[in-house]
Amino acid sequence: MRSFVHWVRSLEFVVRGAHAMRNGDDDGVIRNYTRAIEWSPEDLDNYYARGNAHWHKHELRLAADDFSRALELNPNDVQGHYLRGALYHERGYLAQAIMDLNHVIEIENGPSQAYFLRGCCHFERKDYDKAIVDVEEVLRREPRHRQALALREKCAHQVTEANAGG
Repeated sequence: MRSFVHWVRSLEFVVRGAHAMRNGDDDGVIRNYTRAIEWSPEDLDNYYARGNAHWHKHELRLAADDFSRALELNPNDVQGHYLRGALYHERGYLAQAIMDLNHVIEIENGPSQAYFLRGCCHFERKDYDKAIVDVEEVLRREPRHRQALALREKCAHQVTEANAGG
């Protein structure tokens, strides 16, 4: 367990990192949260802040590493699974994204955005039936969710085309 001094030193860099974040200084965010991690390596939020800054800079591998490190520290952390799942989706690693989003849904009974993103992954994999199930869950919770309504229409169109051609 780290000492109070370590916690205070870490907090000093967290404050600097938050200031850099407010100013849009991704390099400052990364530099300060890296120092915060050195002083307090068990704090998941530091990995998320640094990972988001890497993501913003399109340093996707480094962002994924930070989210994965946070998940090593707490494998049931919903935020880590969601962030890494969203990142994997962006990178086109759809199977990995679905696995992380499954964890979010299992652990938290799934926030709507996890179902929606998983539905997008299924759609991109041309697994329209699974995409529709996820979209319908989003719409059950949020009937006016515009993106889910649009995705449901796209799925229905793809299913109709497949049935007409098959």
